[in-house]
Amino acid sequence: MDRVERMMEMLVTNHVKFSDEHKQLLTAQVVLTNRMDRLATTIQELAEAQEHTDRQMKEGDERLGILIRTIDGFIRGRDKT
Repeated sequence: MDRVERMMEMLVTNHVKFSDEHKQLLTAQVVLTNRMDRLATTIQELAEAQEHTDRQMKEGDERLGILIRTIDGFIRGRDKT
């Protein structure tokens, strides 16, 4: 009987350890999922901000081109007189 009791005790102990580890794993999964959701949101916000920056850069490039052409025309016009 002693041997059976030791085996039962060992099984119960192992089950308790497994149960605790399972709870920790589930907790870690919830935390990881939450962080992944936040990361995905941050990445989306960064992508949108980059699109906005790209648009602003394009508009700035266009304005700079206009300014350069205007100044170039002005300077070339002065050289002719």
